[in-house]
Amino acid sequence: MEDSKPGEDIPNGQLVCEMKDALNSLMSQLSAFGLKVHVLQNRVVITERSESGTFNVVDGEAALQFVNQPEHADKIICFNSERFYCHTEYLVLRSQYFRALLCGVYRETTMDLISIHLPAPGNTEPILHFMYSGIADGALFEAHEIFNTIQNANFLGVEELLSKAAEHFATQWKVFAISPLFRRSIVDSEFVSSILELGTKNSVFKEGDKLRIVVLWNEEGTENNFPESSRLLIEHRCLEKTGIADLDWALDKKPGLFNALDQSTFRVVYQRAIQDSARVRENLRVHEDKIKSLSQCLRTLTRQLEEVRCSRCQLFLPRAAMKTRTCIVTRHLGEYVVNKGWSCCRQLIKRSKGCKPVSLSRHCMSLNSNERSR
Repeated sequence: MEDSKPGEDIPNGQLVCEMKDALNSLMSQLSAFGLKVHVLQNRVVITERSESGTFNVVDGEAALQFVNQPEHADKIICFNSERFYCHTEYLVLRSQYFRALLCGVYRETTMDLISIHLPAPGNTEPILHFMYSGIADGALFEAHEIFNTIQNANFLGVEELLSKAAEHFATQWKVFAISPLFRRSIVDSEFVSSILELGTKNSVFKEGDKLRIVVLWNEEGTENNFPESSRLLIEHRCLEKTGIADLDWALDKKPGLFNALDQSTFRVVYQRAIQDSARVRENLRVHEDKIKSLSQCLRTLTRQLEEVRCSRCQLFLPRAAMKTRTCIVTRHLGEYVVNKGWSCCRQLIKRSKGCKPVSLSRHCMSLNSNERSR
C-alpha cells in the first residue's frame, strides 16, 4: 500500500463542510459578544449589532437611515479621500455612472472597495443623500457650492439633481452667471440648455434674459467661433423677445457670437423694434393729449381764480363769482341778472349766458329788495 500525502484522503466536499462549520462557529461567537458580521463579496466587515429591521429599498427620508451604514452594505466607495459604506441598490437608482459600472461587465461589479475621483471636492455626502432619498439639501445650490454640485452630478450622471440645479440656477441667474466658473469646462451646453428651458417653462425670465445668459456663458472657443452658443440662441429663440438695448449690450460684449448667425435670424429683432417704435409713438401721442387736456383745465382754473376790478367802484370781485349761481357776499350791494350772473354796480356783465338758475336764493332776493328800497 502506497503512502498518501496529508489531506489527499479527505474529499473536497468534506473539507468545505468543515470550513463552513468553523465559520459558523466563529460568527456565533462574535454574535454572542454583540457583534454582527457583514459579508461582502470579497470582504467581511464586523460591526456592532443593530436592531434595525431588514434592508428594503425605500424612497424619501426613510432611505437616509442606510446612508454610510455598514449593515447590508455591499460596497465601500472612496470618493476622493472620503469612504462611505454604500448599497448597490441605491447607487444604481439615480446614477447613470453607477448603473453602468455595477450592472455591466466591468470588474467593479465584483469589487468591494471602489475608488472614484470626483472632479470637484466637497459636497459628496449631500449628493449621496440625494442618490438615496431624492431629497436635495439647499446647501448644494448656494453660490459657493452650486458649480461643484453641477460638476459632480454631471460626472455621476444624476440627472434629477442636475435638473434641480438648473431650475435653481434659472431663478438666480443674475448671481451665478457672472461667476468666472460659468464656463464650458464646468458647465456644458446641455446644462445651459436646461437652464433656458426650465426658466422659460417656469416664466422666470424677462425680455432679453436668455440672450444675456448665453452671452455670459464662456464657451472658451476661438476668436469669432462660438458654435454651441450660436446653437443655443437659435434653438431657444433667444432673440424673439430681445429688445434693441439688450442686443446692443450683447454685440458690445461678444461681437464674434453674432458673426456666424444668418441675417434672417435678426429679422424678428427688426420686426420687434418696429412694433416697439410704433407702440412708443402711440403712447407718446396719448400722453401728449392728456397733457394738453390738463393744461387747458389748469388755464381754466387759473382764470376762474383771477380777480377783476369794477371800473366804477374799483372793488375786486372773483371771476368765478360771475359764472356761478352761488351768492357771493360782498361789502356792497350787487345784482344778479338771470342768464348773466353777478354784477358789481351794473358795470361787470357776464358775456356768456352760462347756467340758468331755477330760482334766486334768499340772499339774492334780500339784496335786490334792499336796493329797491334805497
